[in-house]
Amino acid sequence: MLKAYIVYYKYKLPGDKKPGAVKQFRVYAPGAVEARRLATQQANYPDVEILRIKPA
Repeated sequence: MLKAYIVYYKYKLPGDKKPGAVKQFRVYAPGAVEARRLATQQANYPDVEILRIKPA
């Protein structure tokens, strides 16, 4: 059974001096470990930093 997780992350675009604001999105996964893997896989940014994953 899939559960909803809220993923908090920030990223740095090439040429930026510091990372941007903290953003969030929802991902559905069977567990927190899988949610983290999906979050990094679905992120379209090269320097994404996952800050926290919590159940929704």
